[in-house]
Amino acid sequence: MLKNNIVFITHHNNDFDHFLPLIVHFKKDKEIRVKNLAFYHKYLLLQNKLHKYICQKQDVELDSITDLFYFNFLNNAIVKIHNYVLENMVPSKRTTTTSKNAKLIFLDLVKSPGNTFLRFFNYLIERYLVISSIFLLTKKKMEEYVEENKIDFAIIDVRGYDESHIDINPIQRFILLVKQRKKGSMNNLLFRFTKICRDKNIPIFMMLHGPYPIFWEFSNKDRITYKNIFKPDYLAISNKKNLDVYKKVAGKKDTFYIGDPRYDLDWINYLESCSLKVYKDQIEKPKHKTVLLYLMDILKIDRENIEKNNQYKFELHKDILSMVNEFDNLQIWVKHHPRNPYKIPIQDFINKEKQGNIKQFGNDVDTNILLALSDIRLATSSTTLINPLIQKRPAILYDRWKEKLDSITIYDSLKYNASSKEELKKQIQKILDNGYKIDDNYLKSFYKDVFSILSPSISMTELYANKIRELIG
Repeated sequence: MLKNNIVFITHHNNDFDHFLPLIVHFKKDKEIRVKNLAFYHKYLLLQNKLHKYICQKQDVELDSITDLFYFNFLNNAIVKIHNYVLENMVPSKRTTTTSKNAKLIFLDLVKSPGNTFLRFFNYLIERYLVISSIFLLTKKKMEEYVEENKIDFAIIDVRGYDESHIDINPIQRFILLVKQRKKGSMNNLLFRFTKICRDKNIPIFMMLHGPYPIFWEFSNKDRITYKNIFKPDYLAISNKKNLDVYKKVAGKKDTFYIGDPRYDLDWINYLESCSLKVYKDQIEKPKHKTVLLYLMDILKIDRENIEKNNQYKFELHKDILSMVNEFDNLQIWVKHHPRNPYKIPIQDFINKEKQGNIKQFGNDVDTNILLALSDIRLATSSTTLINPLIQKRPAILYDRWKEKLDSITIYDSLKYNASSKEELKKQIQKILDNGYKIDDNYLKSFYKDVFSILSPSISMTELYANKIRELIG
């Protein structure tokens, strides 16, 4: 029997998340063969312990784009060294300013010279991978991969890129990427491969990285602003409001509103069960304490003035973290956003005897284990708050920022919102008094508005899988 061959164009742990439900689903399909091409290499995705566990358990294999570079022997050696570095390196505790970062680097060098060396080596290897992708990866090599694997369908996450920047020579690409810096290098590489697929008449299917949580005047002006933008053949997003934000990458042939597989209840529960096994010896819930998990995000209140934006967000952090001063048995876990793992200084506003009740987690710990072990989950806008809502577990939206930003959110009909420090205190107390309840009518309305489906019992993974099978033909 001839199989249909799908390639998932994968990169970064937090973007690999929304492919995993489909990848695992298609592994059980005898008519579908899945290829997962990791950018820059598979170990960057597998450094997440939960992802590594699921891939091993489900027999999910990953290819690396570095395998297509010239000087394969040298690159394989460097990738193996990078894997060692990633497994043994303790991530740096970054701050928001260059001077403070320099101070932290110096202190780390004194306290842990070995780890400082590993971080420096990681920096060098990351730059090497960028340079190699420019000069050691050719169109011919990518075409050979597509042909040898008989790719029929390509899936990539939603992003924008100027199509005129794709087919340029290496020198032009290097000059361009110096201007665009690190983010531009990944986008260019992803779209070089994606365009190879298009040139061979392979359908391109874009998936949105979760529903957009906030809508305001800026979002309706379209986040993606490239003039000569690369458009997919098909775009799959959660709801029509998201199209207002991403209309410039609407599918050339069609756009579908079919939710997000990551938010199927069965998948959320599966991630939780796996995380409890993976992190059982690393994370432990304190006895006789209530744990509030603060899910941080990249909320931007003032887009014109970064300093003012950071100052205001710090005020929100203070409101939330100072709850340990108000409740005797409360512990707060802070999960930093993957792109902003900056440790929050707490010495000036948390009582000295309560400072031990605040724990901060970076990219070395997966969010799912923290969601599983916490008692209350709180966010200012993060879509990760969807998980406990679907599970009918205590969740609070802290939306004080609406005093600065006229907007609506996907959580506005939630009864457990707080717009001030005093309201937040009351909501926490209500939960402690067992006054929290999410009813089925709210969830049905939430699913319809956010995921464009009528019931939580409908599998969004199945909707995506059936649509992809239909498009392959």
